[in-house]
Amino acid sequence: MNQPMYIIWTDSCNLGIPIIDEQHRGIVSTINSLYYFVSQGKGYDALLPTLRIMEQYSILHFETEERIMEHARYPGLERHHRLHCELTNQTKTVLASAALHHEPDKALHFLKDWWLTHINVDDRNYVDWLAKPLPKP
Repeated sequence: MNQPMYIIWTDSCNLGIPIIDEQHRGIVSTINSLYYFVSQGKGYDALLPTLRIMEQYSILHFETEERIMEHARYPGLERHHRLHCELTNQTKTVLASAALHHEPDKALHFLKDWWLTHINVDDRNYVDWLAKPLPKP
């Protein structure tokens, strides 16, 4: 079976921070797995496991990002942390609603838009700062 991926990871998605890039690829892989099940007519079966994976992995990923930002003394850390909290709450709400109403497509579209925006827009805000030498204490 040769089926296209829902999200194609390309080098342009990389931020240049190996652990963050690896975690982002893992998240995209989870979304692509849900897409596979949706395309097979089994999206609802995969929805709750995907919800659990996304919740737990997002916690790990966001903590990783925030620790890296804290170490680099990134001045936008507090704003980025608030963004992470908002995104976590949105994800829980949308995925729970999708599970309740048997709408895996809704969850899939939300996850794709959410993560691609997070990776390609929100996270790009701190990349240049992290490339600088650490500020003097």
